Amino acid sequence: MRSAGLSLAVMLGLLGSAVGSGCTEEPIQLALRSLQSSGPVAFVCLGDPDDDLASIARPLTDCSAQRAATTDDYSIPHLYALVTQPITGEIAVVDLTTNSDAVIDQDPSTPGSNFLPVGAMPTDIVATPGGTATFVTVAETSYEGIYALPSDMIRGDGAQHVSSWPACALPAAPGNITIAVDPADSNGLIRPSCEANYGDDDPNAECEGQTHCHGDLRNDAEAVGTPGRYKLIVTLPSEGGIAVIDAQDILDRDAGTRSPCTIERWLPLKVELPPLAQPPQPPSGYCVPTETPAGPTGNSFTPIPAGMTQDDGRLYIADRGAPVIHRLDMVSPCEPSELPPLVAYSDEDPSRTVVTTKVAISPLTIDFKRYLYAIDLIDGSIMVYDVSDDSTTTLPLRRNDAYTNPFQPADRLRFNVPPRDIIIVQHQNDTIDETTGSTIPVRCDPDPTSDGPGTAYQTEDFETGAAPLRLRGVFAFAVLASGDIVTIDIDDYDAACRGPTTQQAIFGCSDPLQQNIAASGEYTCNVVEPHQPRSAGFLVTADGVANNQPGLITFPSLRGADGNIIQASDAPDGSPLMRAGLVSESLSDNDSYNLVVGDEIRPLDPTTGALADETSNEHTLAMNLTDPRAHILDQDWTVTYEGQLPGFGAQFATLLEVSADQFEMRDVSVGFCDRGVVSQGAIADALVAIGTAPDEATAAAIPFADYVQVISDPPVEADPHWGQQDECTFNTCQAQYGSSEVPLEGRDLRIVEATDGTLELTARTGAGTPRLKCCFPGVVEFRVRGGSQWIANGSATGFVHHMTSDDAGRCRPSCDDDQRLLTSRVFEFDTDGNNGSLFRNPVFNFSIQSDASERDMQFKFRTRGSWTTMLLSQRTGPVASMPAVRRTSVSSSVPASIRASGAPMQRWMPLPKPSGLALGRSTRNTSGSSHCA
Repeated sequence: MRSAGLSLAVMLGLLGSAVGSGCTEEPIQLALRSLQSSGPVAFVCLGDPDDDLASIARPLTDCSAQRAATTDDYSIPHLYALVTQPITGEIAVVDLTTNSDAVIDQDPSTPGSNFLPVGAMPTDIVATPGGTATFVTVAETSYEGIYALPSDMIRGDGAQHVSSWPACALPAAPGNITIAVDPADSNGLIRPSCEANYGDDDPNAECEGQTHCHGDLRNDAEAVGTPGRYKLIVTLPSEGGIAVIDAQDILDRDAGTRSPCTIERWLPLKVELPPLAQPPQPPSGYCVPTETPAGPTGNSFTPIPAGMTQDDGRLYIADRGAPVIHRLDMVSPCEPSELPPLVAYSDEDPSRTVVTTKVAISPLTIDFKRYLYAIDLIDGSIMVYDVSDDSTTTLPLRRNDAYTNPFQPADRLRFNVPPRDIIIVQHQNDTIDETTGSTIPVRCDPDPTSDGPGTAYQTEDFETGAAPLRLRGVFAFAVLASGDIVTIDIDDYDAACRGPTTQQAIFGCSDPLQQNIAASGEYTCNVVEPHQPRSAGFLVTADGVANNQPGLITFPSLRGADGNIIQASDAPDGSPLMRAGLVSESLSDNDSYNLVVGDEIRPLDPTTGALADETSNEHTLAMNLTDPRAHILDQDWTVTYEGQLPGFGAQFATLLEVSADQFEMRDVSVGFCDRGVVSQGAIADALVAIGTAPDEATAAAIPFADYVQVISDPPVEADPHWGQQDECTFNTCQAQYGSSEVPLEGRDLRIVEATDGTLELTARTGAGTPRLKCCFPGVVEFRVRGGSQWIANGSATGFVHHMTSDDAGRCRPSCDDDQRLLTSRVFEFDTDGNNGSLFRNPVFNFSIQSDASERDMQFKFRTRGSWTTMLLSQRTGPVASMPAVRRTSVSSSVPASIRASGAPMQRWMPLPKPSGLALGRSTRNTSGSSHCA
């Protein structure tokens, strides 16, 4: 029943006059006090304060989306947010049911908004499910403890002081707090303490003749259907464990006293890392196996418990000091026991010690699966664990076919801004059964011949049924440090109805070919993917709906080496021709493929890759539609024959002459492997690995090896260097090697072998006369170009590759299968179909056929239709549905504001591209409109 302060900040930004001022030309009157640096939040539902105490407290289900005109209109129950103020040591109370004066002033006689003081450094807050009381942990030095805030004292009935609250003192600074229930026994009896017997009398405190004068938590538990005794679970980070404290015991204490808390159970957390299985090693030879350390081992870590979450008798605790997420059996908090932990682990860097801050647990999905989300403190990413009863792993889940989107790590979600908290909700939003009056969640049924209940959720005309803004299922909300909230699919009940009407492998569909599916018509079967960000809109190109299918602004254009455009219709025979390729899976006769160009959908011939609807000779390509999240940005692309590898502009190095046509270039600062250099040796090793004889492989690799192009000019004609040479002159060097403006082929040196700091080079066309070193005696400026191949470069993603260094320091490709699409090299076919291969990166695929390619010939085009994540932002307008800031997993207990399927859900509005969130290596647009807008 609590959430992060950032989440609440999103909500409070909607309250208008309560916490801010509009734009005006009049002098601005600053408020005397306002909320500042809000921390964790708890929510309570309360009735009329004139009622007796037992009637005031309500379960959260009693509060709805209805609004009251004023804070004292109690014709309906009011929902309140209790917001910790870490800087001032207070709790602000915000009425979420009213449209005005939402921040409650506890003392109207004092100027400004006055809050509830609880002492310095409140660390966490939790409310009882039935709304009777709220408990706040405070880490003020020498005053560490827990304060109980009875709900009948929080609505401005008079000035409150620290001494107004029942409290107890803790032995160390607390961290997080949650509530667990020590359940009644089979006879319905409750034990007043962990040491007592079931049915024993409760040694209750009395004040003014009343038992439980600040509230009876037994009524609270019964009101929400969980009869038992409430226990507070409190982490003590410096002590490395958790304390179990009776909630009623604190609530019954005399206000103003701070005697020590009665710790009924103390559980020091353990760190015992299980051994991790070593992944199988890929075959070595031409590629570099990825590092496979088993991750941190041993039990030498000191636990520092952090965030907690619980469900189904299990308590999960993040740890800031150890690479584990603790799992505790908490069927009863009086008998806690630690189970084998989940392992916090990074697939990208297995040797890194991963520690966590926040955790959140999902309710059971329809398929009886349960998932835990955890925030990696150092990496600022989110890991997902399968904690279902049938789970067999303790490691973070990996994405299926992670190679299709190498811009995201395989075992976590990473955003441009790190997350601060995670909230998981279950939103059923189902149609009410007219016979029973109940809602039973069912998955959307896309079978056009079916008449089952799931057909009611099919998308019709993009106006009803399955849709991006219709949340029906289980979802996570990641609260980013920027205040934005990212929506993540866990189990979307409508997923089956979101996708192509004809499902085939090239759309990322796993089932055999299916046609005439009653689906949304979107271009990919992975528009909804578990544990991945949700799309902000329909992924479709359709009139009046959206233009969100990846495609091109215009057809690719070809420019000659002189920079002039070569018209596709006028290109001579043998000139470069770009054609759409198809993914490696073979297509059946029923398969079809389209290319969106501008606002038009142009069908492609699956056999030739050319346009199927006309005879024009336009250059084409095929967009990869398997993983829509790989389309991270709209960007410009160039594909250049023997193009320059980026990263070598204005690069200088020492050129050493070994013999007349053998050279060595040294520059330890360059990082040739890191910049993607491919040598003749690397290509030859790859050919040998597929069965080519070594001698044949060495010869076949020669034309395709990268080469160095010296772009320096020889010393000027008056330089004394020329008077010291017998074999070269200024004129002979100019004649042999040309100038930097018009370089000749003698400047090109094939890369025989490469390491990060050195290149072994040989003359690409044989030794020249005069010798190269004589003409270029000192440090030379150089470029690196691809040999007999096209180099693709994106304006945002750049030149991508998966080269690394092997044990001998040589530049070789990584064996990591997740990186196989990180490539920018296109090997062309000749007109007879020889030598080339289909080029495929995460965004598109194509082939190039040519008999007349020249260096610096270039294809140019711009892609469009990039992915946009559903994002809520406090900076872009109202977000009316409170449950976006709730941590609790909700189903039938969710307020009506999120159960309703109409207007409330329409307020989940995405940001226009490209502001907000972008995945992978994209950039955030930080320019915003005026706050007056």
